[in-house]
Amino acid sequence: MSSARFATPFSVTLHGSLQLAAILSLMHGGALVWLFLFVLPGWLTLMATAVVGVSLFLQLRRHLFMQGSRVVTALRWDGGDLWQLQRSQGEGVDATLLGSSFVTPWLIVLNFKIESGRLMLPVVVMPDSVDEASFRRLTSKLRRVAGAGPAV
Repeated sequence: MSSARFATPFSVTLHGSLQLAAILSLMHGGALVWLFLFVLPGWLTLMATAVVGVSLFLQLRRHLFMQGSRVVTALRWDGGDLWQLQRSQGEGVDATLLGSSFVTPWLIVLNFKIESGRLMLPVVVMPDSVDEASFRRLTSKLRRVAGAGPAV
């Protein structure tokens, strides 16, 4: 097996995920149900409903419509420690994959540390946000790296 240094670069373009949008909508809907089960003053219920509504709007804007300053629309990995992330405004940034990332057969959460900043940038990849072959390849490559060291 070849080392990661000589691995073929891997690129994937991300799209909005209907699966993630449905999960987020169900979670926010559940929050609203619980909110109305409690006996709260009308103004507090109204404010909390507005907060849940704004939260759902922002999450759908980010994960379904791929809009916002922190949205990643493409990933490129050369097999080493450095990844190139393409943001929605077209800006490319270098990032390092953190060990808090995780991979399952139905969900990938990649936590990146941007080289030029201090903040963590999470990227959620669902099976419907990329083509099937890219999801399998990404899952496989990440699991191989996780088995080889502390990167994932």
